[in-house]
Amino acid sequence: MSVFRHSAAALTALIGAPVAAVTMALRPSWRDGWRERIGGGDVSAGGLWVHAASVGEVTASARLVTRLRERGHALTLSTTSTTGRALCARLHPDLPHRLAPLDHPWCVDRALRAARPRALVLVEAELWPVWIAACARAGVPVVVVSGRISDRSFPRYQRIASLLSGTLGRLHAIGARTEQDRDRFVALGAPADRVAVTGDLKLDPPDAPPAPSPELLTWLGDAPRVVAGSTRPGEEVALLAAQTEWERAGHRATLLLAPRHPDRAKEVAAMVRGRRVSLRSAAERPLAAGDVGVLDTLGELAGAYAGARIAFVGGTLVPVGGHNVLEPAIVETPVVYGPHVSNARHTAEMLERAGAAQRVDDAAGLARVLVESLADAEACRARGSAGRAVLDLHRGSSERSADWIERALVDTPRLASGEGA
Repeated sequence: MSVFRHSAAALTALIGAPVAAVTMALRPSWRDGWRERIGGGDVSAGGLWVHAASVGEVTASARLVTRLRERGHALTLSTTSTTGRALCARLHPDLPHRLAPLDHPWCVDRALRAARPRALVLVEAELWPVWIAACARAGVPVVVVSGRISDRSFPRYQRIASLLSGTLGRLHAIGARTEQDRDRFVALGAPADRVAVTGDLKLDPPDAPPAPSPELLTWLGDAPRVVAGSTRPGEEVALLAAQTEWERAGHRATLLLAPRHPDRAKEVAAMVRGRRVSLRSAAERPLAAGDVGVLDTLGELAGAYAGARIAFVGGTLVPVGGHNVLEPAIVETPVVYGPHVSNARHTAEMLERAGAAQRVDDAAGLARVLVESLADAEACRARGSAGRAVLDLHRGSSERSADWIERALVDTPRLASGEGA
């Protein structure tokens, strides 16, 4: 490490240490895996290192991981969140998995020395400048798959394009979701010959759609079900109000709330008034019409969508940008969401064109669509089937992404030396 880099790293560590201490005091979840966050922990040396930020990216990359294993690659998986790591453990129990190192020179250098990966694979929008620069110095190719630059991020990135271009120039290959994403990467400084459209991993439907476990199925009960996935603060109140509206219209159904952050489960349950509410982790008896269930477990949302009358996807009534609108469509469940879908704009538009999804402006519009859906089960089944059919047209992104990764291993473009990182 150069004198300049060592001094800069020492200075940032000195400044960051008190911040990290306060963060761990206020957020106990950050204490879990702190050794991994500073570059320690057990690793499997060699092979490909696949990094997916959290639950959504881990789910999206699951088929790619399977394809890479089928092609004989050894793998190490990492995530940024402990919930993502838990899902890695459930989906790939026999693969090494860890939390990613903090984007600090000492942390990433320590992790790379231990792991010695053949390549680093970043899923979607994980552009960590220090980590990428460290890989460039170590001769480790970095490949982005299912790469996206959202409507919200693109203007911000444009303002720092001169800084971002150095990071993008160190990437060996970028597999973009769409032509628009490809054009945005190039506009921000990525060499055009290193960017190709390989597709959206979330659009590559599994051969066998996820199904609820027998235990989850028993808890969900037999009543018509409205499932609200990845909800954010403010959205649960709107959904509970919608439940009152559909009952006034003469419909009885279960409402299942799945907060984006499971540690909010008790907070969400406390919002329910005058109804029986049940946490999944404390499932006492099956849910019945009029009840509210709160999903506070990991890895069960996709199965809970299966068989629902309709699904609401959160982060859309509030200005977050939306979460995975495809999970319900994979299991033939129609989707409704609010106006804020910048993180999933092209997939939302695709489902809307197929008639499988509806976008509403506000809580009143959400209540109206839920009332209509509970009144017409046949229309919901038709919309759900249309969603699955349009996804089946997009098979193959996992295979194309695996091809792109392997090409980077054997046909790496000449990169800048990485000096000055």
